[in-house]
Amino acid sequence: MENRIVNANLSTQSVTFKPGGSPATFGVTVINGSEQFAAFQLEVLAAGASKSSGSQWYRLTPEVAAAKPPGGVTEFQVEIFDTPLPAFVGTVNLTVRIFSPQLREERKLLVRLIIQPGKISTLLNVELPVQRFQVYPRNSVDIPVRVKNLSPIEVETVLRVEGLNSSWIIGSAERRLLLEAGGQVEISFQCQPPAMTQAPSDDYSLIVKATSRNSPPISVAGILEVLPVGYVGFSATPQKQTLPSHQKLLPDWQSKTATFQLFFKNTSNLYQQVNVQLQGRDKRKCTYQVVPENADLTIGDTTKVLLNVTTQRPWVGLAKTLRLEARTALTDQRLGSTDPTTQTLDLKVLPIVPLWLLLTLLALLAALLALLLIPEPIGHTDIVNSVRFSGDAFSVVSGSDDCTIRIWSVDGNRIDPKGMAIAPNVVGCNGKKPNPRGLLAIIGKPVRTLRFMPKDDDRIAAGLEDGEIQFWNVRTRDRENILHDPNDQTSDRVFALVFTENSLNLFSGHGSGKLRLWKRPGPGTNFASNPEITDLGKDLKYPIRALALSEDENLLVTAGNFKRVILMNPNNLEANQRQLSTPELNGGDGDYIWSVDFAPGSHILATSDSDGFISLWDLDKCQTNSPQTQSTTNLTQQQCQLRDRWRATKLSVRSIAFTIDGSKLISAGDDGKILLWPLTSDQKLDRTKAPNGEEIYRGFSQINTIDVTKDVQGTIVVSGDDAFRVQLHRST
Repeated sequence: MENRIVNANLSTQSVTFKPGGSPATFGVTVINGSEQFAAFQLEVLAAGASKSSGSQWYRLTPEVAAAKPPGGVTEFQVEIFDTPLPAFVGTVNLTVRIFSPQLREERKLLVRLIIQPGKISTLLNVELPVQRFQVYPRNSVDIPVRVKNLSPIEVETVLRVEGLNSSWIIGSAERRLLLEAGGQVEISFQCQPPAMTQAPSDDYSLIVKATSRNSPPISVAGILEVLPVGYVGFSATPQKQTLPSHQKLLPDWQSKTATFQLFFKNTSNLYQQVNVQLQGRDKRKCTYQVVPENADLTIGDTTKVLLNVTTQRPWVGLAKTLRLEARTALTDQRLGSTDPTTQTLDLKVLPIVPLWLLLTLLALLAALLALLLIPEPIGHTDIVNSVRFSGDAFSVVSGSDDCTIRIWSVDGNRIDPKGMAIAPNVVGCNGKKPNPRGLLAIIGKPVRTLRFMPKDDDRIAAGLEDGEIQFWNVRTRDRENILHDPNDQTSDRVFALVFTENSLNLFSGHGSGKLRLWKRPGPGTNFASNPEITDLGKDLKYPIRALALSEDENLLVTAGNFKRVILMNPNNLEANQRQLSTPELNGGDGDYIWSVDFAPGSHILATSDSDGFISLWDLDKCQTNSPQTQSTTNLTQQQCQLRDRWRATKLSVRSIAFTIDGSKLISAGDDGKILLWPLTSDQKLDRTKAPNGEEIYRGFSQINTIDVTKDVQGTIVVSGDDAFRVQLHRST
């Protein structure tokens, strides 16, 4: 079967119908070969039949078909209960037109309808020795007609060519003949289509009708095919552009797009559409848009298409010329492509800062550096492990292996150190004295994770390397409380923290596999240092790397080594512990689930792992495995619906987060990239928009942590990496 959007076949290629007898039927099977839902309709056209007759000679079952998914099949039944050509006896070509309101493509199939004589017998037999005639515009073709008298008497008959424009027939379209008994004669009508613009390439139905006094009219149908001729001329004006087109005195950083005008002159007799693709050695350095995307080329007219080429201009440097090529493709390639097929385009790209201004700025900068000392860099002095936005999105806190917590203010598209701490008399873990600007606290131990308290947005909890959880007031820069399990003698590292919405409960995930629940009696009080402990690593080594609590607080998820994901009831941690068990989550000691996050307002869970995969799970659609397939960990094994899964990178994906509205997912990891993944309404990757993700940022260092929020300008992402940097990124 051909690779078409609309695929169809017939139950038979020929049907016979006798007026006054039983109806003739045939079936049509239509297969949806597109990638969307589509409903299909049929229309049956008879060669030589007048348009006014419509479908009064056949009926369809069903008349209107329901929309079918990709690959769906629709069955139609066509019943012919009357002749499409009154008093016609012979063979008629029926065209079955299959189309869909949702799709651009349609399909045509041919059925031969053999009409037998009815109650009134005919005295004549008319036939066309050739059914299809081909001719170029302004050329002529003979249409031979063979007429035979079937009666035992002499018959006077009139032959007439119908269906074609009468001006196409050279001489008269009507001939009178006197046929002797049993006699036969062959005559020709000469047809000459006019010029190309008046004779578009198409199939034109014709009918030769014979009438006599004592016999009903009899007809025979044929096709006159006007062949394609001519070409489509292609030109570009101008072929060389400069970006920006007008050099200004001051830097112009807004000019990123140049427009080339493409002209197509259709001197053929084919109705065409043209598609333009941008190619060439520098194609990857730019993006482009064609307006309109598929241009209609009217016969005899010139059509203008705009090619908008966008590229990033360097701030400084020399002008560079991009060598591009506009390549065309016609929808109907019977005449080949355009003439020529391609046009070479040159785009000269100027830097944003003119050379004279750059030299001036460099001179000023050199003079300034001669007067000022290079300031000490502001930021962390070791790997950044955790970043968090405040609830109002005005601030960011970050924790690092340098044993400090820093606070930053969000200022448009950047972050700045917030405030000034008194210069401490101590140094960080790496022996370096931290810059006091933006310094919130020197902890004394590496900071593994941070989390703002939902109801006390000026307070954060910090999970440390030695198992402590410290609470800090970001407004006063005071430490308010320290939590440490009195029974912990192992410095049980805190990898993850999550609060309930009322800020009265705090879950902490540890390197030993223990999950601790800390509680406080009410707002304004401190958490008690006697946590409830659930040991998830008692049967098998299981460091808990990530925690996630659903928005309705009915599901708590822990994840970590061995790609293990465990589902728990936050209100009863010991009861109904379930392990998410699928082939995608099978792993060894060196395999990890690094990050988990719930889609807002749902039980759709996103996970990212050390193999570079991102998975979306529907935790409302789970079933328990049979006892034979249960694990040796004594946890109930469940299989939940895998909504979608894709590979974001060949390296680890360390951190993921949904946007506030749940329409996108942000990821970052060892490849140094931050990617945005658009999602469909049913929480799947929208591969029509960005199958490989939309790149927000690309660096050269491993990104360990991200957080996502939103302000009036759109989505904001903050990241922390192995190069000691905390950076702000924006996405539209």
